[in-house]
This record gives sequence, C-alpha cells and structure tokens, in this order.
Amino acid sequence: MRLTRGISGFMLAAAALGLAACASNNSSPDLAPVVPTAPAPITTAPVAPAPGPLPVGNALSAPDITRALAERKFTYAAPGNKGTVTFYGDGTFEYDQAGKGTGTGIWQATNGKLCQARNPTSWLPKGTPSMCSPITSDGTRLTSGPMQLTPL
Repeated sequence: MRLTRGISGFMLAAAALGLAACASNNSSPDLAPVVPTAPAPITTAPVAPAPGPLPVGNALSAPDITRALAERKFTYAAPGNKGTVTFYGDGTFEYDQAGKGTGTGIWQATNGKLCQARNPTSWLPKGTPSMCSPITSDGTRLTSGPMQLTPL
C-alpha cells in the first residue's frame, strides 16, 4: 500500500509541475490560447426551381412568353449576330455578342410578340429603340423575328 501511495503522490507532483510549466510558458508569442467554439451550422443555398418547358405555338400569350424567358439563359442566332442572352424577371436582359462584347437592354412580352430595346454600347452608341417581333415556339426553341433563341 505504501508503494501505491508513493506512486500516486509522485504522479500528482509530476502533473502539478507539468501544469505549472504550461501556465508559466503561456507568454510565448508562438502559442495562442485555444478557445473552443461551437461548430458552424450547416446551411444550404436555396435551389432555384428548374425552368419549365417552353410553350408551343404560333400565338403565345404574354404570360407564356414571360414564363418562357424570365430568369433563363439562351444562345441566340440572327443574321450577322450570335451570342448568349439572359432575360430577367424584372424586364431587363444581359447579352454577350460574339466578336463585339457585352450589353444590356429591356424586354417586354405582349400577346404574340417580344419587344426589346438595347442600351448604348461602344459598338452600338445610340442603342436601339424598342422593336416588337412576333414570337413562336416549337417547344425546343423560340423564334422572334429573324432571331432563334435556344435555352442553355
């Protein structure tokens, strides 16, 4: 029993010396105190719903055109022009025209037509006035005047 008490006393003394050494060495600039923190909560960004299918027809209603275009990106092709365009639900759009650059504009759906106006750019210094073209869809792409819009 005396041996056990001697070892226990020795271990207790060694632990106390170790703690004292750690406490007195805390002024070292290389050591920073460890502060426990709660784990960060896991969050996920809301997932935007997938755009619905394109409507089909030659006489699309304004709501059908708006649903087909709003918050959606397309490739576009028209005689002499091609690129990508993103239509937003607030009636604006952004485009990237191949060989020219980026630009913005406004759009509006009316029964059977898509109206668009481009803002001024370096290659289009006056922009364009609002022009409305009939819009149709075969379910895979939209056609507005000479322009083909294919969803990305």
